[in-house]
Amino acid sequence: MKSRYHQSIDQLFFMLTIILIGIGFVIQYSASSSLAAAKFNDPGYYMRGHFIRIIAGFVVGLVFIKLDFNHLKNLAFWFVILSVVMLVLTLILNRSGNSLTARWLQLGPFRFQPSELAKFSVILYLASFYDRHQDEIDDFKKGFLPPVIVMSIIVVLVVIEPDFSTGAVIAFLGIAIMIIAGTKLVYLSPFAGLFVIFSVITIIRSPYKLKRILSAFSGGSDIQGAGYQINQSLITLGNGGFWGRGLAGSVEKNLFLPEPHTDFVFSVAGEEFGFIGAIFLLILFLGLFIRSIQISFRSPTVFGNLLGIGLSISMFSYVLANVGVVTGLLPVTGLPLPFLSYGGSTMLYNFACIGILLNISKTMIEKEKPLRLVTIHG
Repeated sequence: MKSRYHQSIDQLFFMLTIILIGIGFVIQYSASSSLAAAKFNDPGYYMRGHFIRIIAGFVVGLVFIKLDFNHLKNLAFWFVILSVVMLVLTLILNRSGNSLTARWLQLGPFRFQPSELAKFSVILYLASFYDRHQDEIDDFKKGFLPPVIVMSIIVVLVVIEPDFSTGAVIAFLGIAIMIIAGTKLVYLSPFAGLFVIFSVITIIRSPYKLKRILSAFSGGSDIQGAGYQINQSLITLGNGGFWGRGLAGSVEKNLFLPEPHTDFVFSVAGEEFGFIGAIFLLILFLGLFIRSIQISFRSPTVFGNLLGIGLSISMFSYVLANVGVVTGLLPVTGLPLPFLSYGGSTMLYNFACIGILLNISKTMIEKEKPLRLVTIHG
C-alpha cells in the first residue's frame, strides 16, 4: 500500500538553501575583506569565521533533520525556561553601573545571543500550546492568557537587553501565529495596542532609537549623524547600477560603508551584482519562503503547521527588515540578512529552521489538504 507521506526531504527547498549559502559565502568574503585587512591585517579573517559558522550550522541542521520534529513538542516549555534563564543571566552578567554592555553570553571561546534562542522558544511554545489546546482556543483564561504571558515575559526581557528590534520581531511572530491558530481578534486587539504603547515609550526613552527613526522618515537628511549609515547604503546600491561593478568590485566596502559584512551586506551585493543581482537574491529568498510555507501547510499535524509557518515567517521577516533598512525604507535595526550576514547565533538559528522544515517535509501529505487550524474569529 502506498504511503500517504513523503519519505525524503524536499529537494527544491534544499537546493534553494544551498544556493543562498554558497552566494552568501562569496559575498561575505568580498564584503568583509577590506575591513578585516584594516582591523586584523588579514583579509580572510571574517571569511574564515563565516565558514566555521556555516559548518557549525550544518551540524545543527543535520541534527534537526534526523530528529523527529514532533519530539520538540514535549520540550517546548523547557526551551522557554532555558530562554528566560539565559536572558536574565545576560542582564545580570553584562551590567556595568546603570547600563548594559552586551547582548550576549560568553560561553568559553564562543559568544551566544540568548535572544535567538528566545525567538525559537516562543515559536515552538505557541505551536505546541495550540496543538494541545485546540478545543480551548476561545477560552480567555485557558486559551489566550498562557501564551500571552509567556510571550510578554520574553519580549520584555529582550527589549531590556536592549534589543528592541528582535523583541519587536518576536512580538510580531507571536501575534501572527496566534492569529493563524484562530485566536479571537477581540482578545488580541487590546494586547497589540499595549505592545504599541510599550514600543512608543521605549523609543521615546531612547534618544538614539528616536533619532534613527526620525532620520529614516525625514529621508536620511542627517547624513553626518543618525542618517549616515542609510545614506552610505544608498550610495553603495546606486554605484552598482543595473549590472553591477562585478565580484569584489565594490568601492564603498573599503571603509566607507559601515558594517559591510553584517547589517549592510546586501548593499555590497547590490553594488557588485547590480540591480539584476539584487533582484535575483530576493527571488531566491522569496522562493525559499514560498516553499517553506507550502511544506508547513502540508504537515499532517497542527503542531507541524504552526511550527513551520512560524519559522518560515521568522526567517523571511529578517529579509524584509534588512532589505528595508539598506534601501532606506526602514530605520536601522541591526537585523542580519539570513545566510549572508556575519554572525554566529543567527546562522545557527537559520540552520535550525532549515533543518526542522526539511524534517517536516519528510512527512508532508502527498495530496494538498486544507490547513488543519481552527477558524479565525472576530
